[in-house]
Amino acid sequence: MLLSLLVYSLTGVALFLLGWHVNGREQRLMLETGKRLPFYSWEILLSMLLFAIVAGARYHTGYDHAMYLDQYQHLLKAGEFSRHNFEYGFEWISKIFAWCHIHYFFYFAFWALLQIGFLYYGLRNHKFLLCWIGLGIMLGPYFLGWMNSVRQNVVTCVFVALIPLIRDRKILPYALIIILCAFLHKSSLMLLPVFLVCFVKISEKAPNRWTLLAVFALFVLVGAFPFWTKYFTNYQWFLDLTGYSNYGNLEDPNVKGTMRMVNWGPIRVLTLLSNVVIIWYYPNIKKYYKADTLLPYFFIMAFVGMCLSNLLMNTTHFIMRPVEYFMIFNLIVTAYLLCYLYNTRNILMFIIVLFLNFSYAFIAVIKSYYYPTNTSVPFLYHLFFCPSL
Repeated sequence: MLLSLLVYSLTGVALFLLGWHVNGREQRLMLETGKRLPFYSWEILLSMLLFAIVAGARYHTGYDHAMYLDQYQHLLKAGEFSRHNFEYGFEWISKIFAWCHIHYFFYFAFWALLQIGFLYYGLRNHKFLLCWIGLGIMLGPYFLGWMNSVRQNVVTCVFVALIPLIRDRKILPYALIIILCAFLHKSSLMLLPVFLVCFVKISEKAPNRWTLLAVFALFVLVGAFPFWTKYFTNYQWFLDLTGYSNYGNLEDPNVKGTMRMVNWGPIRVLTLLSNVVIIWYYPNIKKYYKADTLLPYFFIMAFVGMCLSNLLMNTTHFIMRPVEYFMIFNLIVTAYLLCYLYNTRNILMFIIVLFLNFSYAFIAVIKSYYYPTNTSVPFLYHLFFCPSL
């Protein structure tokens, strides 16, 4: 437990300090020359390297780590995966690593490097967010999610970098990149219709917070009483279309129309309260960052993620997986919120938002240690060269 707390907190603080430093350096440069620092600034490169090392050195952290490790080791020995339904792009890249006999530390570090690299690249002109982004990755639910759904979350971070293409209505490059991403995870094709968001009229006037809260409350209410899920049983077509059939089939009781019920524990309550606070303050944030043309699109994606995650909370994890493409935007909008509260000196709410969003890792680690279950134990961090720690 102590190792997990140290790794998550110290890595988060290091990413925070590096993000803070690169933003301060860029602000001074802009005052002097009007130019921004390049993406490959040493602070960003060091952040990516640190994150890749932490991710590469893990052992059975993340539900699917054992599966990926077993497949890679089989690839090293036999030259082929024992499972034959991986996407071609993932298979080709993995074979290159195996042909070079590269240790799995570097294999996992490579995928983590892609994840944080694409995310940071998508925010290269928003360096003021990076300190909170880095802290949130490690102290929020994102690190475990990335270490679990490795391939899908590479695509998720690519998706963040594609938001300017949606804003600018550049459909051809957007569609081409999404199709290429399907060679890593087939579910990325579901992001093609998301391009239609570009036709949403973005008003200069801030939206009504009460309307947003009412819509959100409706999704929470319907999701909390999932009487409708008994009709939601024949979705093998969805699993096949998105590639999630690789993880289960209709004979599995968790897939065969038997929906889970998620308890109202502290993590779920904190997440719900965080969503409410984001929605409440969004009109203020939009007014404060009125020149930021990406913010409305970040919020739309985050709001979709908030609504769908609560609506589908009591279905199966297969149905929830596509929602992960939108949940990353919660982290981004939370970073905006923290910057706004800090700059406007709203210290009390600033502290509350910090607690709501960055206590997840501590709660999850303590819960995993004292009340271990199959779903909670993978959050604990172990080192590959000393897994007993």
